[in-house]
Amino acid sequence: MTALAESKRSRPFLEVFAAELAPRRGRWAAVARIATGSTIAVVIAMIFQIPQPTYMAYIVFLISKDEKNATVTAALGASIAVTLAILLVLGLEIIDTSEPALRLPLMAMATFAAMFTARTFALGPISYLAGFIIVLLQSVVDDVRSPEVLTHLTLWTWVVVCVPIAVTVVVDLLFGQAAATFMDRTVLKVLMQWERSLANGDYRESLSEWRAQLLPLLEIAQHSTEKRPRAGRITVPVIRALLDALVIFEVLPDDLPIAVRDELAGRLRACRQAIGSDAAPVMTDSPAPPLQFAGAGNEQSPQMIAARSALSTLLSAISRPVASPDKTEAHHPPRQLFVADAFSNPANWQFALKTTMAVMISYATYTLLDWPGMRTAIVTCFFVALSSLGETVHKLLLRLSGAVIGGLISGLCIVFVLPHFTDIGQLCLLIFAVSLGAAWVATSSELLSYAGMQIAFAFFLGILQGYAPATDLTVLRDRVAGIVLGNIAITIIFSTFWPQSARSAIRAALADALRATGEVIRRPRDAAVARMRAIQALVRADHLRTLTLFELRMLPSHARESHNVPSVTSVERLAAAAFVIATDAISPYAETASAARLAAWAESAADDVSSRRPLPASPTPSTAAPESAIAPGARISQHAIEELESEVRHVASAAH
Repeated sequence: MTALAESKRSRPFLEVFAAELAPRRGRWAAVARIATGSTIAVVIAMIFQIPQPTYMAYIVFLISKDEKNATVTAALGASIAVTLAILLVLGLEIIDTSEPALRLPLMAMATFAAMFTARTFALGPISYLAGFIIVLLQSVVDDVRSPEVLTHLTLWTWVVVCVPIAVTVVVDLLFGQAAATFMDRTVLKVLMQWERSLANGDYRESLSEWRAQLLPLLEIAQHSTEKRPRAGRITVPVIRALLDALVIFEVLPDDLPIAVRDELAGRLRACRQAIGSDAAPVMTDSPAPPLQFAGAGNEQSPQMIAARSALSTLLSAISRPVASPDKTEAHHPPRQLFVADAFSNPANWQFALKTTMAVMISYATYTLLDWPGMRTAIVTCFFVALSSLGETVHKLLLRLSGAVIGGLISGLCIVFVLPHFTDIGQLCLLIFAVSLGAAWVATSSELLSYAGMQIAFAFFLGILQGYAPATDLTVLRDRVAGIVLGNIAITIIFSTFWPQSARSAIRAALADALRATGEVIRRPRDAAVARMRAIQALVRADHLRTLTLFELRMLPSHARESHNVPSVTSVERLAAAAFVIATDAISPYAETASAARLAAWAESAADDVSSRRPLPASPTPSTAAPESAIAPGARISQHAIEELESEVRHVASAAH
């Protein structure tokens, strides 16, 4: 778990853990919805004696999202996936029920197809879930006494999945938060924390974390933007302006004067007050210094002008939204059925093949041991397998720790609590109480949320063994043993065959960031799309940097090689310096030749990072004209170019 602490800019583990589990607006409501949905699903399963109440309770955790639109979308996709899977399984059972020599290859093919399309197909989540259900149902053929029972079990599976989906949708539609509310709360939280960090002087510590929180809001805003947006609403331009400002703050000096920090905090406060308000708040803080004084010191530097300009743009986007559609949307390429490198990138089929090997090894192991209770190994392989070893080990640790905690809670309840229960109401109270705790962990960030999911799953596996109070610890033991088996199989396979380090993915993300940064420098006045691409790449690189800490020394040395790769922090600062040049107050005066030279370096550096070559040497600094001989606006641009050249030299020297 040391990686959890390292991931948050070297904060202590307990501090990170406390921050992940801290209360926030809307968290109690989300936790209550999940716990209520799980309890209702269990009640329905017990009353109508539907098989597999464990999965019914757990599916509520899988389907529940932050806002109701996302929940409905996930529910629709899951319903389509399970319907297709059941139809396919019924067809397969006709031809392979009594033919293991045919059934096993079909299981392997279904696993491969599910994992391959999960990475390459536009409807990957649907095909992935359908493949998982097919493989899981095919794996129970050996334990079913007759084809008729197998058919009933297959048909019941549709009910097992769709009933909790319907329950979750109804609960969320009645009590869930709307997309606008979710966006308001997220943005307000970031602005409040940002304002507080300016007062404390640690305003650069959490910038990457805030960008990661805000980036998913772009897609939500694109689907929920009103035709005639009103003042105070969170729209796509608001989120883009906020992300731009978070990048620009990367190049602010560490020792800003208190008066300047207070001024910036006042601007953030004005933005926060504008959200939900029909009228723009009055700016009480001091205005930005006039251009003719730019460059005289930190308070009048291009970075400060860009920061003030970005916050002013943010306030304007909140309080005076533009009714016309965003012109930059037209530059986005149309969505394709498959990703660009679906069939050319060997990592796609290698990932699918590795997962298939782990699934079939797990299936063969518990079948040869005649230990069907370990079928949870297949579930583990499907849900733990991820692109890189760092991602897989991260999820492995969360799954194991969650399984231990959930299994321990379940075992204690079986021994000390369930013997005193006399009716279903008492069981529902227990389900609700434990679901509250598991859902609280599950509503954390990506660093910790999966542990909450696994606590719930392990608890439900032990408690919900049938339609009567559970009394047998053997079932719990077998299911936890299956989780361990699946994790071991995945870890061995992924670290042995074609090991993929998260460092390789970082290299690709940094190359994307450098390429987008070059485009920002080359066309500063028309770079909205390029800025978003750079931000997306930086968020991805920062997340992958966290995952590399989970790989430890499990990979061969050649897979862990990271020569000629610039640090994420240095590329963040380089992108921030480029964003400064692209600011409206500076871009009209940008010197074309110098900008073109620096843009060419960034694009060349992106190619070199992708090809694992050393970065090119930094370009020769331009010969600056005397400041007294140029106009004030050009003087600002000259200082901004000099700062960008400085960041380029830093990236070039640090990577060697």
